[in-house]
Amino acid sequence: MTWIFLLRTAHAVTFQIADAVEFSKIINTNAVLTTNATINTWLEGPTWIPSGGFLVFCDQGNNRLKKLVPPTTVTDFRIPPPNTLFNGTLLDAQERLICAEAGSAGLKISMITNGVVTPLVTTCNGLKFYSPNDVAVKSDGTIWFTDPGYNSGIGAPPRAGFQSGYYVYQFHPTNGNATCRAVITNGLIRPNGLCFSPDETKLYVADSDAGRHRIQVYSVSTSNTLTGGAVFANVTNGVPDGIKCDVDGRVWSSGGDGVYIFSPTDGHLIGKLKFLRTANLCFGGPQYKTLYMTGQPLVTSIPVLVAGTPALKKLQSTFESGQLTLSWLAPSTGFALQETGQLEPPNAWTNSNLAVITTNNQKAVKVDTTNTARFFRLRLN
Repeated sequence: MTWIFLLRTAHAVTFQIADAVEFSKIINTNAVLTTNATINTWLEGPTWIPSGGFLVFCDQGNNRLKKLVPPTTVTDFRIPPPNTLFNGTLLDAQERLICAEAGSAGLKISMITNGVVTPLVTTCNGLKFYSPNDVAVKSDGTIWFTDPGYNSGIGAPPRAGFQSGYYVYQFHPTNGNATCRAVITNGLIRPNGLCFSPDETKLYVADSDAGRHRIQVYSVSTSNTLTGGAVFANVTNGVPDGIKCDVDGRVWSSGGDGVYIFSPTDGHLIGKLKFLRTANLCFGGPQYKTLYMTGQPLVTSIPVLVAGTPALKKLQSTFESGQLTLSWLAPSTGFALQETGQLEPPNAWTNSNLAVITTNNQKAVKVDTTNTARFFRLRLN
């Protein structure tokens, strides 16, 4: 059964509920939609910047990255060279902004740090891309991106000097072009949005071809090879574009009539946020419990009951001379090291009072070993 709730706001949204039990875990039907910005052009690539408490998004019609300080203060964040089209953006584990660049002056993946744009990968096996579109970052540092060929003006593949098709790629930012490889070369017509499951064992990729309008799922090995590619879910109005996972693994997808939410177990539809065509989305706010959405002509947001997955932080451990060292990448805005002496009940976790040392982009704590069990985790505050 599908239930529909209508919220009266400046831009009305309806909740179409397909799975009432699951929907009640993620959205309060009394939640109010906020219109954060109105810019009469196509808006893309939202990413929350936790260290600054603001949202970055792509204003494609005016050729720039914008900064939104909630609720409604919008300024320019970055103005790129002419004919550069920023699209998908995401933070890596060190909170550097990774951008997919399309347009005739782009065709690369770049990193923006302190306002400086650094190209990370410009070719793969000596061949150029058509139009890099969206990005995902794995906790091992690898960057994954799609190239569906939109807005390139180059024409359909194959083209001399360019890749032989529209593919999904993976590379490591420390030696970009040298490690770039195509990881999906068949089974997708227009690979678009992509994201990892919270445990990084699955990669979801949206195929935005008009005849497909679906999300496919791949199994990810520890060596970053992919298998599978089965259809995970279908978007019934328009095509899936940007997609993201929440901390429980649900897949949130943009669509022609709003946002679709799918179950991680079997891809069944949990529900929709229906209002306007949505291009992309992200989770933000202090606890990543605000859903931000971009499209044309709006940036909108709505509070949700579940957190999104920010840039993942792996807690690593080493043991030497009777002392345990726990470390993770810095910065780690919004994260806290927590500990407990017992795993049950689950609310027994408390923030650790161990002294944190920061050196060479790493945070670390020293733990003296005892005969008492202590469990540690890195968690969003």
